[in-house]
Amino acid sequence: MPTLLRAVVAGLAIAGGAVSLVACAQPSPQPTPTPTAIFASEEEALAAATDTYAKFLSSYEAVSATGGAVLPAVREYVSAGYYEELKSANIVTENGWHTEGSSTFEIRGFDSLVNTAEHAEITLQVCRDVSMLRFLDQYGTDVTPVERLNEVPLLVSFESDSPRSSVLTIRGVGTWQGHSCSSS
Repeated sequence: MPTLLRAVVAGLAIAGGAVSLVACAQPSPQPTPTPTAIFASEEEALAAATDTYAKFLSSYEAVSATGGAVLPAVREYVSAGYYEELKSANIVTENGWHTEGSSTFEIRGFDSLVNTAEHAEITLQVCRDVSMLRFLDQYGTDVTPVERLNEVPLLVSFESDSPRSSVLTIRGVGTWQGHSCSSS
């Protein structure tokens, strides 16, 4: 092999070896973890929302039984905006009434679900049975409206209470338009 060719081959081998050493010396890039959703599954999201709503209803009905005077007891289950709405539209307190009995509810399904690594928003289709819940005036007279539906179709909206949190608060409750709870 001519001397010049040997020198070129040797030079390329040395350069290739240096590049290889540099490449080996570089730390390999670490994989970036893929952000996961707040809830691992729809079932987990549904369980969290159902639990929050059950605790809210229990607390709210206890408040209503006292005439609504201890409304702050429900604060931990609702967003700030919904809490203000509850305070301003409290027919029990406004009329000096209280309630007796309790309600039950059945989840019919998701209306919507947004479940990212940063935030969760859930709206459930709920049928609330209020047939065992009565409104009484200050004398104990039943003032429950006779035309009231015993089963009320509702959309209950929840949101995570802070970024990346699986703790849900109720953002609002509205009518589930066009639906009846009596027909499944």
